[in-house]
Amino acid sequence: MSPAQRPHRSELITGLRALAAFLDSHPKVPVPRYGTVRVAVHTNYDTDATTEAQAIAEVARIAALLGTTPTAENGHHVAGKAFGSVRYEAILITRAAMERRAARDSYRDAIALDEIEEV
Repeated sequence: MSPAQRPHRSELITGLRALAAFLDSHPKVPVPRYGTVRVAVHTNYDTDATTEAQAIAEVARIAALLGTTPTAENGHHVAGKAFGSVRYEAILITRAAMERRAARDSYRDAIALDEIEEV
């Protein structure tokens, strides 16, 4: 962990504890019923990695710290661990995967869908 991350790390942990305490003491405040709450670390932004290869290696390094195996599919490298309905993830999406997505999205305005009437 870089020295620059230390204050942010402490803030995050303090905030998570404060949220948990608040929800615990305010049972009328709703929480998500379905799905998982995620804490995501994007290794190309949230670590000291300066290249895509280093960011991919960070996903693998974090997976080892979590005691899990990273996955890589279609340019998405992910390592994660669930804590009940809360999940910590380390993620790297390759530039090539982002470019493929941008290319698909570039056709979005070329298609006109009929408006769907609201009931």
